[in-house]
Amino acid sequence: MFRTLRVCFTLGFVVCASAQDTGTAAVDPMYVRYSVKVSFRGTPALPKHNTPSSRTFKTVIRKEVAAGANFADHYTLASWGCGSGCMAFSIVNDLDGTVYDFPYTVSSFGIWDSGVAWRRDSNAVHVVGSLNEGNNLADRWYVWDGKKLNKVSEKPAVHEDP
Repeated sequence: MFRTLRVCFTLGFVVCASAQDTGTAAVDPMYVRYSVKVSFRGTPALPKHNTPSSRTFKTVIRKEVAAGANFADHYTLASWGCGSGCMAFSIVNDLDGTVYDFPYTVSSFGIWDSGVAWRRDSNAVHVVGSLNEGNNLADRWYVWDGKKLNKVSEKPAVHEDP
């Protein structure tokens, strides 16, 4: 089954978040390197409000969890906008409802290929943009260890024409 979620904000630039389930045509080697077996088929637990973001953005997190796991087998990566060209996200353990906040916002100014991408069959998260609206525009890969995202790769971000 193939599922895609795409959220884009445009005001002279674009920030996109996409969640891609298995079955996509192009697969980055990082997703494959950090692949996981998809076996969770249960009903996700209600998200706990154990972090600042989970208390502030409880409605969007609850709606994302209700749609089902979309990351690393039994997790839901829930994302939301935090202003023009900015996004934030949390990861929810669908087994027990524990919420883990990504400690940065992701934004972009002047680069088109930016945002956050993830897959249900991988622990890898691809983050392209500036963190906390800083001057640190980069293409980063993180790997989920069950408690936090650990950066495994960082290189300059480049625009790719479609």
